[in-house]
Formats: sequence, structure tokens, C-alpha cells
Amino acid sequence: MRFEYFAAPDDETAALTIDGGEIDGAVGSHVVDPASVLGQLERLLGGPRGDDGLRSAQLVAESPDGARLLIRLSNHLVTLFGMVRPTTLDDVVKHWSLSRRFRRAEPEDLHAFATGLHELCKGSGKRVYCRATADESELAAAMAPAGSAPAGEAGADGADPAEPKPLPRRR
Repeated sequence: MRFEYFAAPDDETAALTIDGGEIDGAVGSHVVDPASVLGQLERLLGGPRGDDGLRSAQLVAESPDGARLLIRLSNHLVTLFGMVRPTTLDDVVKHWSLSRRFRRAEPEDLHAFATGLHELCKGSGKRVYCRATADESELAAAMAPAGSAPAGEAGADGADPAEPKPLPRRR
């Protein structure tokens, strides 16, 4: 997935980006998922405990083909992150980077992302959104026909193709 964070005055204006065109001033990432990972950031900044991250973001729009989602970050998260002082941003990123979700991310990339998101969150008077776009390989896999093994026979991965696969769980 590709995540692009940007500011817009309202949901209607932000929804115009669902077509996949360029977004001026967007901050991009392949690892900062707006629900789970930003929920961790919100808790780190003093947000609700026991929250699974879903209050940190809300779905606003979806492209007709399902390849892109538009998600609004909560006002609470935007306010909290916008109030972080630049001198403490390094400490926030250091603690945030301890998440298992970032084990393959470069620390410099996470810091650059956090700096860009911080700029979007502080004092713009606009809302902050994320456009999540599926990679070509993810779309191809989702559109691929089911395996050619007859029902009841195991496919190449050992699973019965007649049985639905469970959705992956995000941690």
C-alpha cells in the first residue's frame, strides 16, 4: 500500500483526490497505516488507551474499483501531533519507531515522514487526510481468478480453494 497524507479544508475537497492524481504537499509512506500505526502514535501522545486505532481515522471515500481509500485523521490526533514541539519530535519518533510495524523501515524515513506530518498537523486550520492506494501487485492478486484445483483438492499453497481465506489481521 502507498499512503499519502495531505491537508484539505473539508471532506468534499479531499474526496476529489480519490481519482489517484497528484496531491500537492502530500507526505508519503509505505508503512504508516492511518488506522493501526497512527493509533499507536495517538496513544503515545496521550490519546485513549485500549483503543485499537480505529478512532484515529475515519473512512471518507472509496474509489469505484476499491484501489484507493480516503481516510480522515481524527481532530484529536491532528491536534495532539500538531502541539508537539520540534525539539521533542525526535523523542516522539524514537518511541514510535519501537513498533513492530517499523522493523523494516529506515529510521531516517520515519523521521522525515513524522516531520512532514507534523507540518500538516500544526496550525493549518485544515483537516488532515490519507489516501491509501493499493499497489499493482495487490490489485492483481485480488483480481486473479481462483486456483484451478477442483473443490476439495488442495491448491499450491496447501489450502482448499473452495474455502474462503481469512482476512489478514493487522497488529
